[in-house]
Amino acid sequence: MSSRGAVIRIVALAGWLRRQAALLAVLALLGTDTLAAGAPALASPRDLSADAALAAQRGQPLLVLFSLPGCGYCDVVRRNYLLPLTREGAAQARPVLREVGLTATRPFTGPNQEASSGAALAARYQVRIAPTVLLLGADGALLAPALVGGDVAGMYGAYLDEALAQAQRKIAGQ
Repeated sequence: MSSRGAVIRIVALAGWLRRQAALLAVLALLGTDTLAAGAPALASPRDLSADAALAAQRGQPLLVLFSLPGCGYCDVVRRNYLLPLTREGAAQARPVLREVGLTATRPFTGPNQEASSGAALAARYQVRIAPTVLLLGADGALLAPALVGGDVAGMYGAYLDEALAQAQRKIAGQ
């Protein structure tokens, strides 16, 4: 590649990055409106090992949403994508969903029956951004790549559907 071609690509990339940053800034401002509506939280975990076993019994993954208080993107993911999963289809065919605070210290039993908390679980799975959704198997292993971040491009539903399908295939193959 010529140096002129490299410069053109770098300039184009810089323009793209500026547009993406502007879009994210606008979405962040618009996302503050979702705070007023505030989607109800998903159930907090008491025993993730029992939750994971129940989900596996159903042929489903355990979905864990890592969130932060006042996180507009967390509200959107919860309200538009995760809460509908708690109402769709027969109860025995639904995935089990739990929500933990990314920095929370309230104790609960982790996926391998160890004492845990939101912060400890986040450290274990290297979760650093809210929202993040993990799809876990009965043994606490990731069944699909983590869904990191909010619905910026309107594609979150497709990403979630693909992750659920991948997790369900892994569960069925065990």
